[in-house]
Amino acid sequence: MPGPVFLEGESVTLRPIEEADVEFLQRCMNDPRVWRYALDVNPTNRVQIREFFEDVLSGDDGVHCLACDGEEPLGVVSLTGSRYGPDETSRSRAAELAYWFAPERHGQGYGSDAAATMVRYAFEDRNLRRVSARLGSFNDASAGLLESLGFEHEGTLRRAAWFRGEYHDVLWYGLLREEWQARE
Repeated sequence: MPGPVFLEGESVTLRPIEEADVEFLQRCMNDPRVWRYALDVNPTNRVQIREFFEDVLSGDDGVHCLACDGEEPLGVVSLTGSRYGPDETSRSRAAELAYWFAPERHGQGYGSDAAATMVRYAFEDRNLRRVSARLGSFNDASAGLLESLGFEHEGTLRRAAWFRGEYHDVLWYGLLREEWQARE
């Protein structure tokens, strides 16, 4: 049973991730249609997923929400600190957006709504200046989602990700608050 609603999108609600959601997280994180695209190749057992829940999802570094349709969990959307160090987020007022959804929910618009809701929260409530996201160049669906929200391709780390037997580029996308405001 998900926790209380934190943010509301058009078709999804974003809720704090609770211990009762661990089974859903483990199921999805072990599905190749999720972990391959998240570039996380290790299986996750019950002990590891509980540690991930405690250390990451319940930690102070970022905002991690369960996207739901009513009571049904759909996926996870997060806004985390900059990869350039803990102080960098407060000085630069920037964060990184990440998301994944249960494979049976892909292509239904839930990811776009959840990501748009988290971006709105980043700019309106957290007073951030920019939001970035990164993905493997093979992840066309995620690139399309980000571009539909106004994110711009800002850079490429050449052959930085191993995916299904070969190296691929990692793409960095970014969205500035004024660009987002112009679209609203």
